[in-house]
Amino acid sequence: MTHKLKILIWILLVFTASPLQADLPPVLADYNAEIRGSDGRVDIPVLIRRLTELRVNAYFFLIWHRETDWEDLKLFLPAAQKAGIDTWVYLVPPSESPPIYGTRYSEPFRLDYMRWAEEIALLSLAHPNLKAFVIDDFWANRNLFTPAYVSNMRQRARAINPNMEFWPLMYYPEMDRAFIANYGNAIDGVVAAYPKTAQTVQRTWQLLNDQRNTPARWQFSYPERTRSAIGDAASLQRRFRVMPNAERYTLRLTQQDSYEGPTAGYHFKQVLIDGQIVWEEDVAGGEKAWQTVELSLAPLANQKSHITLTIRVYDRKRVSNYPVIVEIQEPVVEGFIAEENWQQTVEGHWTVNFEPAYQGAGRYRIPLIVMIAATRHQFVKRNGEPGTAERIRDKVKMSLVQRRRGFCEGVVTYALPKAPDDEIFKTIRRLFLKASTSSSADFDGNGTIGFEDFLLFANAYGKIVGEYATVFAPFDLDLDGKVGFGDFLIFVQAFDTP
Repeated sequence: MTHKLKILIWILLVFTASPLQADLPPVLADYNAEIRGSDGRVDIPVLIRRLTELRVNAYFFLIWHRETDWEDLKLFLPAAQKAGIDTWVYLVPPSESPPIYGTRYSEPFRLDYMRWAEEIALLSLAHPNLKAFVIDDFWANRNLFTPAYVSNMRQRARAINPNMEFWPLMYYPEMDRAFIANYGNAIDGVVAAYPKTAQTVQRTWQLLNDQRNTPARWQFSYPERTRSAIGDAASLQRRFRVMPNAERYTLRLTQQDSYEGPTAGYHFKQVLIDGQIVWEEDVAGGEKAWQTVELSLAPLANQKSHITLTIRVYDRKRVSNYPVIVEIQEPVVEGFIAEENWQQTVEGHWTVNFEPAYQGAGRYRIPLIVMIAATRHQFVKRNGEPGTAERIRDKVKMSLVQRRRGFCEGVVTYALPKAPDDEIFKTIRRLFLKASTSSSADFDGNGTIGFEDFLLFANAYGKIVGEYATVFAPFDLDLDGKVGFGDFLIFVQAFDTP
């Protein structure tokens, strides 16, 4: 590395440093796919051995597969504590219990979540490694889990153990400012399942830490687990007068939707002029990001004195469980004069509401743990991508990098295969090993991240980890096998922090 480059990096460090939330080790956790013996009970010694090999520091213990799970948890806790593994109890909601689904409950307290909170807190008094409890598919069960209910549930747990925490399992599209306003004071964090990209995690962190700025917009929403009919829709409609001899007749529409999966052919975003479709786009595919489309309306404007503009989301096929939120900023129309306010129309179970502009100001902080599907079948189901070991690795690695950059507390793998020779297990074990042994930019070990660490990093810059893993691995902060610009950005954020 040249002296000039070192000076440049130092200048960048001075002028761009910002805090990085990496003072605590990352949460490296696994959930589900517990190992069982021939009697159906959890094989605790083997499970602990596999988790230790995996280098996790937390395990989410699911109470659902057998009626003996609660008793097995009591046996698991001391063994996990001895192995240095924290435990989170994972419960299923009413939507995954009779009579709605299947034949199994979380036993023995079933749907009495107040009792669960108390019993888990009591158990934690004897086992301090029992840290928290999680409820699956929280948002889909919010009719029961109202803010008042959740607040009471958490208070009951904390009356017994003030350190007991509750984290709901949420999907990324479900989280918005209304969720935070209603539940922010009733939860301790969020387990967020199946991000599409790093930007998904970053946007959610911004939301949960009140760092997101959002423009005024209309929201068209369709709920989960709700059947529709062909032709159901949510619409905005407005009548305009055509300005004679205008320079331009255009519509500029800025929109985004929350659905990132591959299921196509159902919900469509559309623009209509006098009932004629002039633009449409399926909500399927892509990621949640604002996109602007500009449409020329000149051919229509030249023929008319007035037009009726309709912006809608339309169901071309029936759905049964296809929730989505479509957001549309105030349309920009040139060459036309509005003659009325926007009129809302809904058919079926669609809703429309207007959200004013919002400026984030860091008023709150809700921690985030990222969940990644870690079996081939679940990865395909949750991501719409081939479930290869490499793709699962990339998702976990992405989450760990976001942890390094301060956008989450860590990662939990869902249903990771536990056979020691399984390709996915071996791949994730390597990632967790690296994450658990090189989580700090304090390279000289003096308790702060300063100029001496910068000099060590500068000397390692540009190196390939490879055969020199013991020498350069600590500097590979983004886990990509080399010491490069991505590591530099992470180091910049951590500079001058304890």
